[in-house]
Amino acid sequence: MDNGESSYRRFLDGDDEGLRTLIDDYYDGLVLYLNTYLRDEHEAEDMAEETFVILATKKPRFGGASSFRTWLYSIAGKITASRLRKKRAVPVDIRPGTAARDLTAVEDAYIREESKRELRTALDSLRAEYRQVLWLYFFEDMAYGDIAKIMKKTLPGVDHLMRRAKAELKEEMIRRGLDHT
Repeated sequence: MDNGESSYRRFLDGDDEGLRTLIDDYYDGLVLYLNTYLRDEHEAEDMAEETFVILATKKPRFGGASSFRTWLYSIAGKITASRLRKKRAVPVDIRPGTAARDLTAVEDAYIREESKRELRTALDSLRAEYRQVLWLYFFEDMAYGDIAKIMKKTLPGVDHLMRRAKAELKEEMIRRGLDHT
């Protein structure tokens, strides 16, 4: 995956394949990110699609002040926040082998999936701002500077928010009996 900027430039120059590449590269991550706001995967999909429609129709200028992904997620966040404000609901992320090995692999995969589900449930119980900062950092692998731009916060503000979000997540996991530290 390129950084998105070159695909967007190709699209702006008339190559529709550039937009298709952007959608292929960024759609899933964008849906997961927006779902941290919305808590509704179908609505998150709608918002991600709307983001790409805006790219295709309005063709906003990418200035390069941040990474392309940060810029794209910022646009998606603004669109989503706007829709939520209109709704008055703004929230303040097989190889074949022996039978025994196959069974162990299935069990391990189940445990990993169950752990992910438990973590997601714990995340969903947090305030929207906490879910968002944790999602961007841990699941989208974004730096604090990019998170600050997306969330319209200062770097110290993101640092403070991250510390509070981690502490709240840990408390929630302990409350649920999920603390594995």
